[in-house]
Amino acid sequence: MANEHRTARVNSGDVSLFYRVFGKPGAMPILILHGSNYYDSVDWIEVASALATDREVVTPDRRGWGESTWSPSKDNSLDALLDDMLAVIRVMKWSKAIVMGHSGAGPTIISFAVNFPQMTEKLILVDSQMNREEGARTGKSIGNPPIIFESVEAAMAKHKFSNPPRLAWDRKRAEQAFVKVDQGFMLKRDPDGSNRQPIGEGASLPRRPVREMWEELGMVKVPTVIVRGNRSSRYPAETIERLTKNYPHIPQAVVDAEHDVAGQAPDALIAHVRKFIAGS
Repeated sequence: MANEHRTARVNSGDVSLFYRVFGKPGAMPILILHGSNYYDSVDWIEVASALATDREVVTPDRRGWGESTWSPSKDNSLDALLDDMLAVIRVMKWSKAIVMGHSGAGPTIISFAVNFPQMTEKLILVDSQMNREEGARTGKSIGNPPIIFESVEAAMAKHKFSNPPRLAWDRKRAEQAFVKVDQGFMLKRDPDGSNRQPIGEGASLPRRPVREMWEELGMVKVPTVIVRGNRSSRYPAETIERLTKNYPHIPQAVVDAEHDVAGQAPDALIAHVRKFIAGS
């Protein structure tokens, strides 16, 4: 059956992570991380299923997104996100994986490859945001109100901006992205999800170094590829020039899409990934 998979949960720190498992053990497994805008693992079902014909593919909901729980300590730090990746890999009993991340997951998987090269077979950046401000990795943002819309239609209309997520045009997907509350429909996302400074006991824990992401990209030793949309706002000319000049060893595969590559060009994305991971 197309897109058949199982779902499960694993505890990581103070959250319960929801994840989807496709395929069976075989070739090198793949871990797919969704972005940090209005995406969760639902958006990756088609791609994950197609890539799982000869291996296991897992795609979790990021802490505070989708069906994963919100962190009581507001710990959405880089450390927490890396620990979440480790939790999923360990529960799957993998020793190594191909790591793939979309959009805001890019900086996280780059850091994972740098911190855990022995666990990273290959790295796939899907339209990753390369020009993130450092505050996006270290900033404080708590006490934000939940994002609520009066109706699903209102939510869809609100998201019809440049490079819109799938929920802007797919009614079924939009319905999956929200939960009904007294005031209307709340986005399944922790409004403090961008907070990188945990509160309570977690604030005093030792932390891994947070480096500038371009620096970390240069520290990655595993084979890496970038798959980007030709109409994506995430790759202005200066970013493409910087990548081409300073990271010539990283190939760039271009597909006909805006930012939501998995939604707008799934076949092309799958083809590029299959070519890159051949033999793994």
